[in-house]
Amino acid sequence: MDGPGLSCFGGKIGFGDRRLDRRLLETFERMARRPVGTLPKKLIGRADLVGGYRMFNNPKVTHAAILQAHGVSCLDQLSARGQDKPAFAGKLLLLHDTTVLDYSGLDVEGLGQVGDGHGKGFYAHNSLAVIPSTREVVGLFNQILHRRGKAPKNESKKARAAREDRESRLWKQAVSDLSGLPLPPGIEVIDISDRGSDISEYIDYEIQAGRQCIVRSQHNRVLVDDQGEREVQKLHDHLRGLPVQSRYTLQRVPAKEGGWREATIALSWDWVNLLPPRQARGEHGQEPMALWGVIAREVDAPAGEEPLEWILLTNRPIESAEQAREAVDDYACRWMIEDYHKAMKTGCGIEELQLTTQHGLSNAIALLSVLAVHVLRLRCNARDERIRQQPARLHEEPLKVQLAARNSRHADWRTMTVWEFYIAVAKMGGYVLNPQKRPPGWLVLWRGYIRLEDMCDGVRLMSERCVQT
Repeated sequence: MDGPGLSCFGGKIGFGDRRLDRRLLETFERMARRPVGTLPKKLIGRADLVGGYRMFNNPKVTHAAILQAHGVSCLDQLSARGQDKPAFAGKLLLLHDTTVLDYSGLDVEGLGQVGDGHGKGFYAHNSLAVIPSTREVVGLFNQILHRRGKAPKNESKKARAAREDRESRLWKQAVSDLSGLPLPPGIEVIDISDRGSDISEYIDYEIQAGRQCIVRSQHNRVLVDDQGEREVQKLHDHLRGLPVQSRYTLQRVPAKEGGWREATIALSWDWVNLLPPRQARGEHGQEPMALWGVIAREVDAPAGEEPLEWILLTNRPIESAEQAREAVDDYACRWMIEDYHKAMKTGCGIEELQLTTQHGLSNAIALLSVLAVHVLRLRCNARDERIRQQPARLHEEPLKVQLAARNSRHADWRTMTVWEFYIAVAKMGGYVLNPQKRPPGWLVLWRGYIRLEDMCDGVRLMSERCVQT
């Protein structure tokens, strides 16, 4: 099998049943052709649909096993990177974030509260691996399906901190699950997370566990002196009062009225000691947390545009403008997990599942979460500077390249480049902008890709009929 299933699972599953392993790969391949909508729209034909339902509800198939098979494949691909090296040596970002999966319309026992408490579903806490130098999506290394329980009335802070289903535990649990990840040698791992992770419990764990992290600051925490005794100032006030230590220009910042604009970014940084809450909120120590604080803020923003500002906390050394800029650039990759969540919901219809058991539903969520990785990779491939001028037929099915070339009136499909192929696919999905000013996003690419897949199915069907007659 040569297709999305091979790239996302490596052909190895490990359910202990070869028929189940084969069924999962075949189901994944069929879903990759038509990822949107409900399962009957993804799996055309009674045999494929019934087989998919039976597989999801089989007790041998589990959410953990599906994600583990995908993770093993991702690790194998990391090890294989580089033709003259035994393993890929570089920096790997683990992007952590939570999204809501709403299944209020399903009668499934065991779902938790979502939204305002009247909905039912899961909070999916995802850990997406990305290579920052190329913006390449490696894969989904962890997913926690959290069920929010009902909080007791008049619950004390101490009781809330001790509660097992406390959502703030997810940040620590996610990185704890990945602490023993068997990565190839030479890879530096950095945990990236937004303001929701600005929790003393999480930051303290990262420091104590020796992990590297970059967290966007939410709370204007109290700072103490180097002895950790005297309160000196608030974090945000201190960083905003620092003199500018470096400047650089961002060329492609989305403008409020559409299109792009430039932004001049001023950088400042300093070593800070954060005072944890006096009354513990979660499981953390009472010693000050020593970190670097970095502030990136836009100066001289155009009229009508809101100035950019990021305040970041990291335990990576920030002693130069290059290191501060690197931390900001690494955090800028966090938007990719937002796009991943869009791929899960809009691209793969993960909230349109209609399974009736929690076991089957969680298994389907796992498979569609891996499918969302495949969807997001398409957009990344379109923007990969290393391959965009190579012939598209080396990376895509020749039939798809021929049809895309014919639809875009390309002179010769054999010489059609990867970039030309993806622009043609995007136009099939409704893209009308100038690709040099604003490249196509993953959603319009995926719409075009689905249309292209339908065209391929038509050609294959006609070929089969011609052979039969």
